[in-house]
Amino acid sequence: MSETGQILIEQLDIYAYHGFFSEEERLGQRFVIDLVLDVDLRAAAESDRLADTVDYGRAVAIVSAVFTARRYQLLESAARAVALALFEAFAPIAAIAVTLRKPAPPIPATLGSVGVRLSFRRGD
Repeated sequence: MSETGQILIEQLDIYAYHGFFSEEERLGQRFVIDLVLDVDLRAAAESDRLADTVDYGRAVAIVSAVFTARRYQLLESAARAVALALFEAFAPIAAIAVTLRKPAPPIPATLGSVGVRLSFRRGD
């Protein structure tokens, strides 16, 4: 049986004021965040106790707070801040994949979204 599983937090919708362009800073926009947390879930699966896993409610609160605490010009920087905060808060997390999207970027084109996907390993 595998010792590592994944906790998924998908389509976390946050309004913030990130971006390179002045209108993004002034008007703000929606961002959508997906997280994949690699965690040893064996203890939680056996005990059925929240204390033995990553509390995803608390994880969402941390991500929301970090993501809105300051302005980032680049999605890459914001994604890194999110990953670092989660590593600091939850020792059991071994790796994190952060997908961060702008559903309505200030680009003169018809598209679904733009974004980045970054992967982080504890200790890297």
